[in-house]
Amino acid sequence: MKIIVNGKETIINDNARNLLEALRDVGIEIPNLCYLSETSIYGACRMCIVEVDGQLMTSCSIKPYEGMNVKTHTPEIYEMRRGILELLLASHNRDCTTCERNGNCKLQKYAEEFGIRKVRFDKLDKSNIIDYSSIIIRDNSKCILCGDCVRVCDEVQSIGAIDFAFRGFEAQVMPAFGEELANTNCVLCGQCVAHCPTGALTFRNDIQKVYKAMEEGKYIIGMMAPAVRASIQEELGLENDVVTAGRIVNFLKSIGFNKVFDVAFAADLVAYEEAHEFKERLEKGEKLPQFTSCCPGWVKFAEHNYPEFLENLSSVKSPQQALGSIIKRYYAKEIGIDPEDIYLVSIMPCTAKKFEAEREELSGEVDVVITTKELSQIIRSSGFNLKDIPPVPFDRPYGLSSQSGLSFGKTGGVFSSVLNVLEDELEVESVKTEELEKGIRITTVKTKNGKSITGVVVFGLGNTRKVIDKIKEGNLKVDIVEVMACDFGCIGGGGQPYPNDTRVRTKRSKILSEVVGIDVLISPTENYHMLSLYEKYLKEPLSHIAHEVLHTTYKNRKRINNGDIEILPLPIEKEKKTTVKVCLGTSCYSKGSYEILSELIKLANEEEWAKDLEIKGTFCLENCGKSPNVIVNDKIVSEANIEKIKEVLKEDVKKG
Repeated sequence: MKIIVNGKETIINDNARNLLEALRDVGIEIPNLCYLSETSIYGACRMCIVEVDGQLMTSCSIKPYEGMNVKTHTPEIYEMRRGILELLLASHNRDCTTCERNGNCKLQKYAEEFGIRKVRFDKLDKSNIIDYSSIIIRDNSKCILCGDCVRVCDEVQSIGAIDFAFRGFEAQVMPAFGEELANTNCVLCGQCVAHCPTGALTFRNDIQKVYKAMEEGKYIIGMMAPAVRASIQEELGLENDVVTAGRIVNFLKSIGFNKVFDVAFAADLVAYEEAHEFKERLEKGEKLPQFTSCCPGWVKFAEHNYPEFLENLSSVKSPQQALGSIIKRYYAKEIGIDPEDIYLVSIMPCTAKKFEAEREELSGEVDVVITTKELSQIIRSSGFNLKDIPPVPFDRPYGLSSQSGLSFGKTGGVFSSVLNVLEDELEVESVKTEELEKGIRITTVKTKNGKSITGVVVFGLGNTRKVIDKIKEGNLKVDIVEVMACDFGCIGGGGQPYPNDTRVRTKRSKILSEVVGIDVLISPTENYHMLSLYEKYLKEPLSHIAHEVLHTTYKNRKRINNGDIEILPLPIEKEKKTTVKVCLGTSCYSKGSYEILSELIKLANEEEWAKDLEIKGTFCLENCGKSPNVIVNDKIVSEANIEKIKEVLKEDVKKG
């Protein structure tokens, strides 16, 4: 369609979600602090204000129409945006030099672009709550209440570990009851960190641990994930450099690393083991569908929300932990070094990988995990210019990988690798893939003997919840499910550089595909060093020793396993009463379930038609994405409010 932009006729996309995105597509980036294309439109910051047909309005909340006259930059708009920034800065902790996001903060960027050198308003000190309880660090003094973290946690990941609390100047983002993040159902996926425009949410920085190990004379071994090489280019100005990984290997060895291995090698190893595990399950018809287990955010999500499916998770460790186990158990002997003297540094795109390395059952395999962002800090602080460092290959024997191993860095990589391993054994005849919706793809594999295998590839935990619920209801028949907690897979991990939105992730995916495309090996079955590992130590897939070294266990982390709480019991026959259960779990409570409970008690005590209501409190209906939840007899009322529940109750009373 045609609109007028700053006096010029401009053709924009007819299907643009809003004016902000339409203008972005034609090269005009409207300032914004609270807009995420992946979530609902919030419109809180007002920075994206423009003039439309003579009226000021937010560009994120208006749909373009034919002939609209838009002005994106006038003296009035400039002053309003500048004023908004000053108001935000007046209540913002401006200790930028010690902030984890210094130099990569959207608020700081706009303050520079708008030339703000002095804030006209008095400094207003906000509540200075700093939560160091988990891998993710929360500092409310730097929060600008944009709501990005709240919406991505609730709408994209369906977890709802954090939300708004209080009102007006007292408003804050926090877990329910002011709890520490470690005591919630947070899975440490880091998507809140990935989208936070300031330093209110960051991750624990572990760079000092690496340097301390060097000082202690440890034998330092690094290993780097595929997704890191596709994103660190953004930080270091190495666009379209297909040998970035080799430059980083050389750099790390220059500053004291003894060896640097490729996690893609371990991806080949994991795919090989996991493929045979899947084949065995198929033949026995047990523990299906098999869920992949290389994503620690997804694993923790399953432990919290779907413990009944833990036996369905592949018991094969993630590539990070598998390689850690191999290095400490076998490689240490080969080079004649005590495993205690090896310090293994895993370089990952993911915040949850820090948690994974510290799990009880995996502790000691990987000594420290640093993210892409931390690696870029090490490089920049060293004074080295990565562009000038010639590339060198990863060290052997754990430096060779296939295209399949490299593809672990983006969604679909694990499933396709498993398929590559089994292609000949299963005699695959055809593979057909279709996208059910964004983030959910289904693949049907036909074999020569007429059998059919169905796989689902899903990213985002909200999408994962949809898939699992369909499986539980019997509406989706599937044999294997690949799950990645972050949109687009590991390239969208919480430890990646900011910005970390859909546009950037799409670009990273393209870069990784180009890197994958130059690898001469296609399948893990072609990886000589990986097969030699089996021949020398592991014997064969799923052997006793392979289970001991490459497999792990999971635990039920469901926070509340108690039964219902009797609040207003009725000592009458079941048929004569209507039982209402109100979920009081973290997500539902934060969305108002306690108020609903109070209203129901009042209703039962005051209304004649409601005298036979039996009221109970319950916990976690596994429907957090649609909080608050209430059960009326056996019917779940999602996104409940008292009026909605009254309608269901009155209908139930009529039937009775």
